[in-house]
Formats: sequence, structure tokens, C-alpha cells
Amino acid sequence: MTFLRALALSLVSVWLAACQQLSPKPTPSEPAAPAAAPAPTTAPPDQAQTPTGAASAAPAADVLTAPLLYDVLLGEIAGQRGRLDISGASYLDAARRSRDPRIAERALKIAVFAKQPALALEAARRWVVLDPESLEARQSLAVLALRTQHTQEALEQFQYLLTHANEDTDPYQALLGLLAREPDSARALEVMKALADLRPDDPEAHFTYSRLAVHAQQWELAQREVARALELRPDWVPALILQAQIDLKQGRKERARSGLEGALQRHPEDTDLRLAYARLLVDLDDFGAARAQYRKLLKAQPENGQVVYSLGLLSLEAGELDEARKLFQQLVTMEYQIQQAYYYLGAIAEEQKKPEQAMQWYRKVDEGDHWLEVQIRMARLDALAGDVQEARERLRRVRLTHPGETQRMYLVEGEILSQIDWNEQAFQLYSEYLGSQPDDVEILYARALVAERLDRLQQAEKDFRHVLKLEPDNARALNALGYTLADRTDRYQEALGYVQKALAQTPDDPAVIDSMGWVLYRLGRLQEAREYLQKAYDMTKDSEIAAHLGEVMWALGDRDQAKALWGAARKADPGDRVLEDTVRRYQR
Repeated sequence: MTFLRALALSLVSVWLAACQQLSPKPTPSEPAAPAAAPAPTTAPPDQAQTPTGAASAAPAADVLTAPLLYDVLLGEIAGQRGRLDISGASYLDAARRSRDPRIAERALKIAVFAKQPALALEAARRWVVLDPESLEARQSLAVLALRTQHTQEALEQFQYLLTHANEDTDPYQALLGLLAREPDSARALEVMKALADLRPDDPEAHFTYSRLAVHAQQWELAQREVARALELRPDWVPALILQAQIDLKQGRKERARSGLEGALQRHPEDTDLRLAYARLLVDLDDFGAARAQYRKLLKAQPENGQVVYSLGLLSLEAGELDEARKLFQQLVTMEYQIQQAYYYLGAIAEEQKKPEQAMQWYRKVDEGDHWLEVQIRMARLDALAGDVQEARERLRRVRLTHPGETQRMYLVEGEILSQIDWNEQAFQLYSEYLGSQPDDVEILYARALVAERLDRLQQAEKDFRHVLKLEPDNARALNALGYTLADRTDRYQEALGYVQKALAQTPDDPAVIDSMGWVLYRLGRLQEAREYLQKAYDMTKDSEIAAHLGEVMWALGDRDQAKALWGAARKADPGDRVLEDTVRRYQR
């Protein structure tokens, strides 16, 4: 006798206590369970004797046998020792000896966790035999049969689930959830097609088939099936919405829009339809029209937090800060998306030049996607208020608690220091980081920019060249080195080579176009320079580019035009250092 068998037999009292909890009391007339059942290869023989629509009795009590006890104990001990393969097999053996469906269910769950699909399938089959009315058992068997390519068996189980759903459950929605999780989308679509073929006049079946096709990105199939659903149930709003979504995915934007517009005219009170139309307008980048729809939705559903949130974001995007602020404050009152509301209220206050109010809102953000961004914004506000040490300490704490954000926090801190002209401290900060990470491209690039501001041109050039050694095609470094050589030295021809390489890689980057114009100006090619600089300015209306363009205009004799350009740029962006320095030089 093995040790485990001896242990099993010595724990009969434990098993008896467990049986009282696991199974109902046996009746005297119940027959004993068979000692063992052969492992079925398709549906087990006793399953065939249980019609899918037959009623089932309560789980029968198990008669204690040594083999059954042994299988259960072996399964538990093996599981505790991490041998899930043995644990699952032992529990399946126990399920074959037992008439309690909960043992089969446990065998199934162990097998699934152990990634043993064949064993899990057998356990699911046994579970259905023991409890044929269990929808959970049927779902498990359907999914496992589908995943192990027993398609016909899966189809039979899905048919049962469609016809025996609970009253409070949408059977097609549940079916879609099961099939959408199948990794082999073709196999899932095959089963869904068979189900739809069995129900050719059921719009729900074709609608579900279309949704599954959307999930599999089979657009033509999705379009065909949703059209069939609308033939069977004309003007059915969910199908109209799905049809518009399919049109949008296929690039038929106007058709999607006109389809929902027409539907909304026929069903003006349908809020689901209006919400779908509003979301479609957002997808089409028609934010003004989307806001109008969300406002109508808000009148109909003033307590709908998602509508309030969406309208708040759209108002913020449109620059309607007061309206956005009221909406986000409403979210706070409703306690809906409250962390996001705090963040946006802080951002609105910051945009409205109310730093103290912004800080009050930001301090309330203590979790979520915006937490890191809030720490950065608070650090900037601290520094602008003169409390630079608090700003730096805040970012240091983030580095300690979020080591994956270390590089980003160094970059942010250096940028903040540069913004308040603490360039020496920024240079030291970057150098500290590079002491342990000497080949970090982002920090090298940032230190080079600070070195240029500190007139340490040799260091700046050294760092730019280090970046290009690591990444020879780094367009930012090529552009920055070329611009620095053109602006701060007389190595214009060398500068032109670097900028040309950058422009070849990023021909639509206004910063590179500006650099090209500036290098050409330094080379005396004024008309070419003006064309490049005008193009860059038209793209961005940037004040520094305006300074360069005005300087070239001045050199070409268009002084009035240069003055007008500078005046407009100063009005749009007062206090820009490069622009102010340029204007002072030419208006002495």
C-alpha cells in the first residue's frame, strides 16, 4: 500500500465531514456510483442519455469509496505542491467516480489553470452529465469544444444556451461574449454562421453574426449580415448604429453620417441613437456638431455622467473654458470620473492664469492616469511661484516612487530650471544623470541645448556629436547641430550639410525648415532663405521664426514689412527672448 493510499484511508473521518458540506444527504434508495467510468472521446455515453431539454435532479450524494477519497486527496496534495497536471488528472478520476458536479467543476478549473485543454474538455463533459441544466457547465463545454476543434459538439452546446437562457439574460449577447474570446476567429465565425443558418429569419442571429464579423474585422461579411438583420427588422436602431459603424470603418464617412442623421430624424427621442450620432461626429472631427448633440443629450439626461464628461472635454477642446469648468464641477458633485474632473479643473484654472486655484485642484488628484502629469504641472507652478526647491523635491519624490519614470523626471526638472533661467543648475542636473547613463540620447540632447545657452559651444557640439555617434540619423540632433553652427559660428557650409540631412528625413518639420532658411541667410542666399522662412512661419506663426524672417526681410530692403511682422509677432507672443533681442538690434 502506498503512503498516499494509507493516508487516504486514515482520513475517512475528514472525508465524511467534507461530504456533508459538499453533497446533499443521500437517500436510502440511491444506487452506488460506478467505481470508474471510461474517459469519453466525444460525448460520454451517459450524456447521450440526457436530452438537452431534460430536467435534472439535484446532485446525488456520493457513496464513500477508498478510490474516490484517494483521488480527491491526491488531487489536493498535488495541487499544493504545484503539480497541477497530477492534480487535474486526479480530480477528473474523482469526477468519473462521483455524482457530485462540483468535483467535475473543480477538475475543470484546475485543468484550465494548468493549460491542459484536453483534460479540461473531459471535465466539462462530465460536469454537463452530472448537472445538465447548469448554464455555466454548458458554456464551459461549448468554449472548450470549440477551442479543441470539436466544432459540432460546440455548436450543440451553443444551441442549448440560446434556447435555455435565463429570463434576465440576453442569450445572443452572452453568445457573442463567448465567441469573441475565441482566438481562432475563423472557427468562431464558422459556428456563428451555422447558428444563423439554423435561424434564417431571426434578425438577432444575423445582428450577432455581424457584430462578431466586426470583431474579426471581416467588413464585407459584417455589412452583409447587418443588412440582412435590417431586412428582417426594418429601421431597427441597434442595427442602424452598427451599420454606420461598419461604414465608418470602411471609410464611407458620409454614408455613415447620413444614415444616422436620417435615423435620428425618424427617432428623435432615441437617446442611444443620438449618443451614437454624437460619437460618430467626434470620430469625423466635427466637434462643433458633436457638442450640439451632447447638449441635447444633456437636456434629456442631466444626470448622465458620461454625457457630462464628454461635453466637458469637447468644450475644453473648443476653448470654452467657463462652460468646461462648470461641467467638470458638475462631475465632482455627481462623484463621476472625479479624478479626471479634478485634473481638468486644475488645467482650466492654470490656463486662466489662476495658479493658486489650479494647485488646489491638482492636490486632490491622488490616483489615475493623470497623477504623473499633475506632479509635473505642480512642480512647474511651484517653480514659477519662486519655490524652486519644492518643485525639485516634488520631482525627486516621483523619481524615488516611480523608478521607471526617472529619465522623464530629469528631463522635466531640467526643462523647468531652463524656463526660469537656472541653466547652470540644469546643466549640473543633466551631468549628474549622465554620470551613470552616459549614452542616454535624450539627456545628451537636452544638455547640449543648455550648454549652448551657457555659451559652452564646445560642450554643446560634443554632446550633439555623441548623439549622432549613437544615432547617425537623429534628425533633431542633425538640425540642432547645424543651426548652432550657423547661428554661433562661421562654419556655415558645414552647418548646411547637417541641416540638409535633417530636412531630407523630416521635410515637413517647421523647425528644420526654419534652420534651412537661417543657414541660407548666413550664406548670403537671401531670396532662398526668405522662401524657407516664410514657409516655416506660415506653418506655425512661431515668434522665433518671425524674428528670423523679419531679419531676412530687412536685409532684402523690406524694412516696413519686417517691422509689421515683428509687431504682430510681439503682440501674439509678448516677451519672446529671441524676438525681443532681434527687434532691439534693428531699432537702435
